[in-house]
Amino acid sequence: MSDLNKEINEQGEETEPKGSQVEISGTILTAEEMTPKKALKQLRSVVNEYEDYVTVQSRRKTDKYFRDFVILNLTKTNDKIKEIHSLLIEKQQMSTWASADALINDIGLFLRDVVKGDFGFTTFFENPKLLEMDISQLYLVDNEILWSLGIIRERTEAFMEMCKFNYFEDIDLWFETLNRILGKLIQLNEDRIKLIGSYERISY
Repeated sequence: MSDLNKEINEQGEETEPKGSQVEISGTILTAEEMTPKKALKQLRSVVNEYEDYVTVQSRRKTDKYFRDFVILNLTKTNDKIKEIHSLLIEKQQMSTWASADALINDIGLFLRDVVKGDFGFTTFFENPKLLEMDISQLYLVDNEILWSLGIIRERTEAFMEMCKFNYFEDIDLWFETLNRILGKLIQLNEDRIKLIGSYERISY
């Protein structure tokens, strides 16, 4: 899986061992070596209405429900970060306000990109001749996004607990960590867009 699937050490790098777990939407995801088949099974177990990309009929539906899932869950995480921001203001942690504002705005921009879902010119949603082996990489990318959503939510909730107990020593490190995970999500979404867009070059 991703290099995000690690615990935070003293320097803020993630060093979470293989086999660790994260919860998202009530389902426990376990870090393990992932195959397209395993990824599809996990996606179906977590994302309502997620079918597959095998048929033309299921592609648009699956893409829509997956993006809706990303938007819903990351919006919830962003709402939690806004709560953290308010708490930091209440606690007079003035040096952190700018970091919180920037992170909230960056998540908002990313969410707009996910909503837009501009795949450019592609035959992906119309080409009935695509083989499953051609689209299997998409399940891996979707599942990586799913896992990263769980990680950023988990870290945000831990951050909130730290602030509630007035532990502010590592605030900059927490914001750095959340920004790094968000950066990973942005890159994965870009990879997904490029991958879907690339199917215009496949013909039989």
